[in-house]
Amino acid sequence: MDWMESRGAKLTPGHQALRLGLVSKVHGIQAAEEYFWSLPDKSKKTYSSLLNCYGEHRMASKGLELYEKMKVMDIVPNTLLYNNLMTLYQKAGQPEKIPSTFEEMRESGISANNFTYLILIESYVTMNDLEAAENVLEELQKVAPVHWSLYTMMANNYIKQELFGKAEVALKKAEEVMDKAELLSWHFLISLYARSGNSTELKRIWESLKSTFKKCSNKNYLVMLEALSMIDDFESLQQIFQEWESSNEHYDMRITNVMIKAYLDKGMIHEAEAIRQSTMSQGHCNGRTVYMFAEFYLDKSDVTAALEILRDAKKMLTAHKWVPSEKLTSRFLKHYEESKDVDGVESFCECLRKLDCLDAEAYEGMMRTYIAAGRTNPSIAQRIKDDGIHVGPETTKLLEHVSGN
Repeated sequence: MDWMESRGAKLTPGHQALRLGLVSKVHGIQAAEEYFWSLPDKSKKTYSSLLNCYGEHRMASKGLELYEKMKVMDIVPNTLLYNNLMTLYQKAGQPEKIPSTFEEMRESGISANNFTYLILIESYVTMNDLEAAENVLEELQKVAPVHWSLYTMMANNYIKQELFGKAEVALKKAEEVMDKAELLSWHFLISLYARSGNSTELKRIWESLKSTFKKCSNKNYLVMLEALSMIDDFESLQQIFQEWESSNEHYDMRITNVMIKAYLDKGMIHEAEAIRQSTMSQGHCNGRTVYMFAEFYLDKSDVTAALEILRDAKKMLTAHKWVPSEKLTSRFLKHYEESKDVDGVESFCECLRKLDCLDAEAYEGMMRTYIAAGRTNPSIAQRIKDDGIHVGPETTKLLEHVSGN
């Protein structure tokens, strides 16, 4: 939109409101405020957009201050504005103010839409008043079509309360009203049936999904496999994974990772490693694959196997550079220090060097291991210098100790 304005084009209030939201997301709320106040003619849409921005940034006081200014200026609220105001209350942790705002909206003769009811029901749920939420939904059913997301929201909260019978009823209603061509609704049903531990309905929905669409997408398989993993239906997980393997047109390592994790969780290391070797040779592995195996072996105190995974990282991730997270690196270094394993930490740091991520923290971990083992190594100072690593106060202290000074 910058290029439109730079060429003298005048943005409509709708475009200005859209731009305001984008500025807030990309550059922050301060930039959004500056853009808003720079507008010579501010519309109801731009006011409403800024109100929504305050909600996104959880700035309740500023949002309410803006709303009071709008009332003083006789800016007549509409459905969007009230929705943004109620969203602001919800995100600011003030759900108790939403029902009264909803009543004010109705008394003003402003029509509520499905999103309004979604926020209202969510406010009651947040306040643990499921009965009030049910009453709102019942009222809505009498006067207007109910969007499937309202039923899944109720089901989600019934599951939290372990009211699984009510959850199933709500999910059946969602299924009745949803647009069967909308994949997101199917995914919600699958995930929620899994969370409620309802294997029978989960599998029925899966079969219905497959019969509805000519081709089952990778996303469908991913959602279903994650659901089966959640309820620990290992046999079905294997079966559907094999079905995907034989029919997929575009390989998706996220799906394979679900199967790998299931094997690792079952202690079936041979099967998990077989998949790793196969996908590594085909260039399919991703960062998640590396972490799963490395963390699994570390959890089993098999640091040698975990280090081997890191050594394979470049072969597993050929498309881009990968470096271990600070948390993973710390786990290795902590083990070597506690076990006083100087040879091990040297091997680990050499691995980091090959991954182009040997840094001051790694060297500090190495030196702490030498100190724990009661050993010195004067050459470390030169190695740090050769690697061009900045030496801070902590590193300097350790260097003096490990150099025998």
